[in-house]
Amino acid sequence: MMICQLAGFLGSGKTTLMVRLGTELAKAGKKVAIIVNEVGEVGVDGAVIESFGLRSVELTEGCICCSLSGSLQNTLKIIAKEYKPDIILIEPTGLALPSRINTIIRTSMVEVERNVTVVLVDAFRAEKLLNEMRQFFSRQISDVDVIAINKVELVSQEKIKEIEAMIKELNPKAPLVHISAKEGKGVMELMSALGVS
Repeated sequence: MMICQLAGFLGSGKTTLMVRLGTELAKAGKKVAIIVNEVGEVGVDGAVIESFGLRSVELTEGCICCSLSGSLQNTLKIIAKEYKPDIILIEPTGLALPSRINTIIRTSMVEVERNVTVVLVDAFRAEKLLNEMRQFFSRQISDVDVIAINKVELVSQEKIKEIEAMIKELNPKAPLVHISAKEGKGVMELMSALGVS
């Protein structure tokens, strides 16, 4: 079983990408489970995901890398035992740190063949976020496996090159993929970078 965490700051396009990726993986014959961490009493993301015919489990009222870490571990165990998916997609809140969630996954007592983390970077807001929240932004992308620059349709190629340079300073080893989750562009390339195409 593979676990793929789709992280990224609030509004980076995680839910849209989760739907696209989940749909493409299902079309490729993969059995997919989705865990969504929505902070708040009403989980909007889970309803959106299920409207596309995908099944999701919502963990609400807290963050899975902090107060809901036990809930994430239990959810992983239940899904692995009862559903036996090929891939579990996890969408944490926009304020979660991927490294903390990876620690929870490693200690969950679930047999995982591969644990891959993707972080989405909103091309339209990347420069602003880096300037205003550099420490958080750099912690979120510093130790991930793949970086997906999303919303590339909203910015120029020149701006994308600038964003790439900023990202490479913070994480020189992770491959970069250009995507438009909204338009479905680059999803197959992302799947290839994840090794699930």
